[in-house]
Amino acid sequence: MQVYVDASPVADERVADGTVADALRQVQSAYCAPGRMVVRVRCDGHDVLSDAMESTLQRRAASVARLEVFTATRTALIMDAMKQASNSLQGTEDACRRVAEMLTEGKVREAMETLGDCLRAWQQIHLAVTKSIAMLQLDVERMTLQDQPLVELLARPKEVLLQVRDALSNQDHVLLADLLQYEFSDVTDQWYALIARVREEAEGQSPA
Repeated sequence: MQVYVDASPVADERVADGTVADALRQVQSAYCAPGRMVVRVRCDGHDVLSDAMESTLQRRAASVARLEVFTATRTALIMDAMKQASNSLQGTEDACRRVAEMLTEGKVREAMETLGDCLRAWQQIHLAVTKSIAMLQLDVERMTLQDQPLVELLARPKEVLLQVRDALSNQDHVLLADLLQYEFSDVTDQWYALIARVREEAEGQSPA
């Protein structure tokens, strides 16, 4: 079994013992520098995606000819996630306006297709922000932003998304257009503020 950590070969017979999960634990403890974590795994030239991760971890390590492990610092991981979240958010701002315009013009089918893309992006943004906050171990009940507890700012996008869901269920396209034009403007501003705060906290916790 060939093992590589950040493109550097590792010679350790113990890595081949047990499961792939055992191998990754061995690699993490013995070959990852302090403060770095495994962020990507490749088996026999193929990236292990999230939907296949659980089954891959249960495989016998000896069944994998080449195991490649990629690591990153927590700060780098969070900063990259926030950059992607910010880019996605920028992309949905214009899309939101287009959806509202299409609904007003009666182009419901086209509007729903674009809205579906927006909803998936918003879910990913929210997940990235909440996961990053958890990684930083921030106390969302005690910390404030814009004179509001973080927990309230995190809840606001979810509330508006529920309103969007209800408008969709009721086929209330007038309400849906209003939500996208007005309510999501505030939500977008809050998300940008949250992303900036997460970046600030990540940089503050980064080792000197």
